[in-house]
Amino acid sequence: MEVPVEIPAGPYRLRRWRSGDVGQVFRACQDPEIQRWTTVPVPYTEADAEGFVAGVGDQPVFAVTERGDDVLGSFGLVVEGEHGEVGCWVAPWARRIGVGEAAGRGLARWALGEAGLRRLEWIADVGNGASLRLAARIGFVPERTLPDYLENRDGTRSDAVLAVLHESP
Repeated sequence: MEVPVEIPAGPYRLRRWRSGDVGQVFRACQDPEIQRWTTVPVPYTEADAEGFVAGVGDQPVFAVTERGDDVLGSFGLVVEGEHGEVGCWVAPWARRIGVGEAAGRGLARWALGEAGLRRLEWIADVGNGASLRLAARIGFVPERTLPDYLENRDGTRSDAVLAVLHESP
């Protein structure tokens, strides 16, 4: 799969990560909600941010920006065959203004179109209402609940919702 340098996403764009983004990734990942609902290390250090940005490589993982280099979030895919699983976070300073929906729709259009994937999956903890609402706004449809699917930081397990998308939104 050839990963583009940039994907249009309404008033935003998804672009490849750059070394200059490390400070903004570090700042965003201090957010308690990002730490609660994603797999970022806690505490999140500048070295973690450097490792994330450097480790993306040729994977379809993008910074979400409006203009210039202000990072508003991260959207990407883990691809297996013709399927992709969406992973994302939206920075606290960019929430509730449509960033996640626009970025998710842009990523889905590219993945199910140009990239040739046949199915996208969105997996979220049943308690993560914000993520589940965002998935629905993008066009993902709940398929089933996955009992005890996600391991929490304290070792307990949580149910997750698997939502799917087969057609570009």
